[in-house]
Amino acid sequence: MAMIEQRITWSELRTRAQGLRTRSLKAGEAGLSIRVTDVLEILPLPYDPEPLPDDATTEEIAEAEREPLDFAEDVLKRHGVRSRPAPSDAGVDGVVVLRPSNRFALQGAIAIAVIALLGAGVASKIGFVILAPVAVVGVWLIWTQTTRIDRFVPRIVPRGRILGALLMIILLGITMVMAVQPARKWARNRGNVANAVALSVQAEAQLNAGDLGGARASVDQALQFAPQLGQVQATSQKLMVAQINANTNAQINGQAAAQAAYDRAEADFAAEKWQQAIAEMAALGGFSDAPARLALFRNTAAVATLKLAQQALVAGDAQKAFTLYSTAMTYDPTARNQALIKRISKALNTNS
Repeated sequence: MAMIEQRITWSELRTRAQGLRTRSLKAGEAGLSIRVTDVLEILPLPYDPEPLPDDATTEEIAEAEREPLDFAEDVLKRHGVRSRPAPSDAGVDGVVVLRPSNRFALQGAIAIAVIALLGAGVASKIGFVILAPVAVVGVWLIWTQTTRIDRFVPRIVPRGRILGALLMIILLGITMVMAVQPARKWARNRGNVANAVALSVQAEAQLNAGDLGGARASVDQALQFAPQLGQVQATSQKLMVAQINANTNAQINGQAAAQAAYDRAEADFAAEKWQQAIAEMAALGGFSDAPARLALFRNTAAVATLKLAQQALVAGDAQKAFTLYSTAMTYDPTARNQALIKRISKALNTNS
């Protein structure tokens, strides 16, 4: 019965790669010289490679032979170990020198820093200005303080690009919370105050020019920017007083205008300008006793016009009498005189 080969687990692979890194650290500047076959034995493929077809080309065969070598090199890079030469270049029978390197962590840190700074440059100038030196510090830490960082970072974290990226993410994240967000809030508040002050000054100028509507719009916008700002509150109070005065003046002016119209209507009524007096008094609506005076105007005008109609009828002008009677009814229909209209109708029929 054929035995099934047990593949190495990823956790065991990580442990072995960390062991190689530890051995290369202890080897010092000279590095750890090790045969490629030993590297492949320590870091084998954790998966079954894809089988080659029967008609595989020379290139496909060579690629399949390089797969374990390339995989081992990738694992070493992931854990911060540089191989010189690369296992694929040395070949299965070759020897390579392993040294710990911060180059891969540096690559991860720079990649995250570039992405963060590009995003900050688009979203916020303040964020870019604050994050840029922090990113530089993060790169400097990876470049010069890798040994110290290695002491504090949990062993589960690979010492390659993941370490650099993770460190940069932590540094930039803390900076965003502790510095960028407060700075942006401060700048936003400062901008809001500046806008509110400018709108307040604009509202003051509009008030001085008598433009209450424009001043109201400016104050409303200023209150949206900085509702608690003293200058905005003061301008709002001035606007309120101006509006109250304007309403009071409008009421006073309206009363004065209505009284003047009332007096004109009375004068026209005294001059027996019935139509004009009635129109002027009707336009006053409920002012003072205008409704009662209007009723009197209408009745008086109707009665006076009916007398003129009677006079015209006596003078033999039935047509004029009919016209005057019709005019009287437009003044006050309740003043109708049935006897008079019958006499006028009879006279009109006789004349016809």
